Amino acid sequence: MYAQFFGNYLLRKQAVTAGQVIQAMEEQHIRHLKLGTLAIHAGYMNVSQVNDILIRQAHENKRFGELAVAAGYLTNEQLETLLNQQIPIYLLIGQRLVENGAMTDAELKEYIISYQEENELSQLENASIQQENLHTLIRNLFLITYSDIPNYLIKYLSLLFNNLIRFIGEDFIPLNPTLCQEYITEHCAGQIINGEYSLISYLDMGEDTAIMFASRYTGEEYLNYNEYVQDSIKDFLNIHNGLFNVNISNEDSIELLLNPPTDLENTLISTTSTMIHLPITYPFGTLNILIKL
Repeated sequence: MYAQFFGNYLLRKQAVTAGQVIQAMEEQHIRHLKLGTLAIHAGYMNVSQVNDILIRQAHENKRFGELAVAAGYLTNEQLETLLNQQIPIYLLIGQRLVENGAMTDAELKEYIISYQEENELSQLENASIQQENLHTLIRNLFLITYSDIPNYLIKYLSLLFNNLIRFIGEDFIPLNPTLCQEYITEHCAGQIINGEYSLISYLDMGEDTAIMFASRYTGEEYLNYNEYVQDSIKDFLNIHNGLFNVNISNEDSIELLLNPPTDLENTLISTTSTMIHLPITYPFGTLNILIKL
């Protein structure tokens, strides 16, 4: 998770370009072994068990290791062994930037130290500590744009970043968010959440980006924009918002209602209240997240 925010941090410091960070993330993404792959390689799990956990992750907002232990596929000791084999991803990203000539090793060390200090990051594997770290990163991302970001929105965005990694890939950078009152969509899905607090979320992207997004999401290769691509955008948004509602119910005992997702292609979205625009850049294009409060 920290790799994406470390990339944004370097962009804000004007240390690198977005293209350099994306290239480093792509190269790291190819090299870095997933926990399930490590578990198979170590002989702790087989392919069907790993696939079972990946399916469970589509319905539960939990880490791979946590679900694998709960299912009896891994022991706590085996999980600890696997976790100790993994280097924090943002360190791998930084090393790729050095190898690609984007910065020196000395500059990288200085940026890593300042990044950790400014965001008060802990390297502990404790899940609650990691969640606190993510919440701090999100607050700092929005510090200039929206300093009074509500706690439920922190939880919403935290889950969003986790779901992007889980379903689409970890090779992205969140760009700086802005507040806006008007936005014209391209290929967009929207969905309303109602209850003790309400929000409307939108996921918008260009045609080529939508094709690649759907291909990654479904695991199938799409060559043209069609109804399957369109449905993939709505399905991702619906799954994400459904998981958010479940989390809020479990954690805060608040029941929220979820309307069906709708298509909003080539539509003007406007508001007189607060609307956040958060661009998420992947190698294949930019996802535009809009949240109307």
